[in-house]
Amino acid sequence: MPPQSAPAWLKDSALADPASPFGYLAVDQYSLQSTRWPDVFALGDVANLPTSKTGAAIRKQAPMVVANMLAARRSEPLPARYDGYTSCPLVTAHNRMLLAEFDYQLKPTPSFPLIDTMKPRYDMWLLKRHGLPAMYWHGMLRGLL
Repeated sequence: MPPQSAPAWLKDSALADPASPFGYLAVDQYSLQSTRWPDVFALGDVANLPTSKTGAAIRKQAPMVVANMLAARRSEPLPARYDGYTSCPLVTAHNRMLLAEFDYQLKPTPSFPLIDTMKPRYDMWLLKRHGLPAMYWHGMLRGLL
């Protein structure tokens, strides 16, 4: 896999974190507000966060960034807090997958109650094969999830 980095427009700008060799934007890991530019918030692939850059992470980051941006506009305390949630679907066999969901402290944070997603399962493989692509293309990209 090639190394990931921020897009050139960010990496080559004053917004880039001087401590980040990949040009990511320095943000508070809980509020996602820039540590150098208080009017700037970041999420996903451009934020310098100690977590995986996944669609599942962005799905949790986006609503809290909106809440924090609106509060910042009103000069109110930032109400939302990102706990580092991310999710990694790991295919373990031809038709088995486990869904590793965790936070900054690597504490499991399962999304499916009563289902052990940390155990390879056929239904989790079906989720990866059919559910997650549909959720991504028809939900997340359209701002519905």
